[in-house]
Amino acid sequence: KDLTTEILLAPNQVARIQILANTGGNESFVFDYNNPPAAAVVPGPAGKVIAATGSSFPALIGLNSGMALFEVNACGLVAPHLHPRSEEYIFVTKGQIFTQFLTETGSELISNKITRKQATIFPRGSIHLEFNPTCDKAEFVGAFNSEDPGTAFIAPNFFSFDEELIMNSLGGSTVISGSDIESIKHGIPNGAVVNVLECLNRCGLPVNEKRSLRTVM
Repeated sequence: KDLTTEILLAPNQVARIQILANTGGNESFVFDYNNPPAAAVVPGPAGKVIAATGSSFPALIGLNSGMALFEVNACGLVAPHLHPRSEEYIFVTKGQIFTQFLTETGSELISNKITRKQATIFPRGSIHLEFNPTCDKAEFVGAFNSEDPGTAFIAPNFFSFDEELIMNSLGGSTVISGSDIESIKHGIPNGAVVNVLECLNRCGLPVNEKRSLRTVM
């Protein structure tokens, strides 16, 4: 935190470079996705995300740049989410990824299936997802034009609102009850990458939402 504050308070880029060089030498400008800092890793039951942002890689501060590596196991889904401060440009490095995004109410839902060495873009603030529909592992990188893109997962955020207001937005008590909402809240998986049941069944993979990441990987 002290290093981050010092960089943020630096008067110019020359000073920022000098601070980083004095702190860790040339290696201050290298982010190792093979051995990332713990703060950069977001695990899930079906894979993980390793994100280089300003908080995990101080060399990015002030550069409007960031990049994440997504390792998605068979049938893994990066749950619907958005980035409030950045576009995202993804590039598949292994396997196949199905993507969807929606920019706003009334806009066209855009769906694509991209494979190795293909890419797609998600506009800033658009709700989007990435899904590995195959029985093999997939990987892709996501590039951001911000060192602090932010991430808001739609399901847990929506169900954090007042219960009565959630019920009315979903059609009222004739459609959904308070107990339904509680069940949904407790059923939302933790982590960025989750499993898709139908795909697991098709691939003949065991279904166990509470299995450890070590087992999945």
